[in-house]
Amino acid sequence: MTDSLDRATSAGAHSGVFAQLARELGPTDPAAGDLPAIVDAARARMAQPMRVAVAGQIKRGKSTLVNALLGAEVADTGQLELTFNVCEFHHAEHPRLLVHFKDGRPAEEWPADALSRLAVRGGQGLRRLRTIRKLEVGRPSPLLRRFRIVDTPGLGSVHGTDADNTLSFLGIADPVEREDAVRVLAELGEDAQSVHAQSAAEMDRADAVVFVFSRGLGRADQQAVDSFAGAYGAVVSPLKAFGVLSRSDQYWPPVEETGPDGMPADPLDYDPMTRARRIAESYMERPAVRRVFRTVVPVAGLLGVAAQCMPSNAFDPLADLAKTEPRRLADLMEDVNLFCEREYPGLLVPAAVRADLVERMGAWGVFLACGLLRDGMGEDAVRQALLERSGVPALRDLITRHFGNRAALIKLDHGQREIAAEVSRLRAAALLAGRPAPAAADRVAGLLERMRVTDPGPSELAALGAYYNGRIHLTGEQEAQLLAVTGERGASCVARLGLPADAPVDLLLTTARRRADQWAGICSDPLLDRPTSAVARVVLRSYERVADQIGRARDLLYGDDDEGTSQ
Repeated sequence: MTDSLDRATSAGAHSGVFAQLARELGPTDPAAGDLPAIVDAARARMAQPMRVAVAGQIKRGKSTLVNALLGAEVADTGQLELTFNVCEFHHAEHPRLLVHFKDGRPAEEWPADALSRLAVRGGQGLRRLRTIRKLEVGRPSPLLRRFRIVDTPGLGSVHGTDADNTLSFLGIADPVEREDAVRVLAELGEDAQSVHAQSAAEMDRADAVVFVFSRGLGRADQQAVDSFAGAYGAVVSPLKAFGVLSRSDQYWPPVEETGPDGMPADPLDYDPMTRARRIAESYMERPAVRRVFRTVVPVAGLLGVAAQCMPSNAFDPLADLAKTEPRRLADLMEDVNLFCEREYPGLLVPAAVRADLVERMGAWGVFLACGLLRDGMGEDAVRQALLERSGVPALRDLITRHFGNRAALIKLDHGQREIAAEVSRLRAAALLAGRPAPAAADRVAGLLERMRVTDPGPSELAALGAYYNGRIHLTGEQEAQLLAVTGERGASCVARLGLPADAPVDLLLTTARRRADQWAGICSDPLLDRPTSAVARVVLRSYERVADQIGRARDLLYGDDDEGTSQ
């Protein structure tokens, strides 16, 4: 309840920025172009769930990751015909499917299972699939109460020309998969460029981005990051984006990996997520990656889905496999393809069933589940352990903490960017026509500039931008305070101060005033460079606002007769 109140209060405060801009525009002026509508839309967005786009190249595990996050198999991962659709998920008390069409006709509500019936090649089903522009799926989900999740088809690895109009442009390297995808795209009346354009358009509309790599940041993925950051750098920035290694479990069984003693890694105790974390950390050492992502995190998406969605009867063959001696099972699984095809003497589970288990939960997931069952765990405990090891709960927490706690600030930035872009368009059009820029555009531009200095939202955004772009020089503790006071841990005063939720009011007030004094001292340092000094002033004002809010709350609670006792 407190978190919801904090978010509502934060969104309300920031939406005041757009209310001021609306007043500045005044009565409708034909010369103002789309500015009034853009300001109204930005103001309305503040009260809506945050839009998070799941992006990346084709076949990087985006839909599997969406299913893992939502804890249900709602994003289609088996029908290639549906891979090339934009699919947006929102909260609904009962499952629903709303279909948007390319020709602009009104959206239609279809039965929730209608798409799987249409996903066949040829005939009426294919003709209907060709008309679809976007799918909007409603599902009951705690995560969807706070976010709208947009599963995008795929981004190109380079800025495209007609010569690039192949599936290699979208990152499909396997010749068989590429041939199949080309055929399906042709049947749907699409091509690689149109798939990229759909994804890019959804990215433009998104407030934040989760960028998915299949297992590592390969050359094609890096090209996609570089080109997209260049074209859409305002969207893909550390404030609003982080990367996910979505198939980290595929590092098991270890191949050419060595342990601390220099000997080959033992699959019995080898954790692929540890290797994936090392790889993610190495990516964050690259300046090009740091400019785009707040962090890169490893996730075993397929294992996360299996832990939450796998039917109970799948645990029967797992229990039979668990009867196999661990060393023998590890040796048999060293070649996963053979493990899924060959029959072995004394192994209780047929190859076809083993193949189904590996397809459903990955080789590491099968081996891990067998170990947990061998240790005497029941089904529920195994599911929970697999889910934790998959990294999915940590990713949900990161989305909630980094995006959710900053939702109002991020949506404020989104709205400001759109308004500034329209102002620039109006000015450019006026310049080309040889006439003065519209007065409304100049008024709005002036107010935006003043707000970057005086209003907490725009000024905190500017400070965070300087921090994420590496333009300031602060100690580790000072950086932590900058992030906390600007809402990294939540919008409440307690969260901004980094104190326990049950901290007494007097401690809150004392801490806020002490921090303000500390940052006042930092601001007075004559050797401080200009960008760091500007950020320090923002942090100082943020702590002063927190202290003022706590002081007024204390007065309301206890009166002001003991005002001097806690200073």
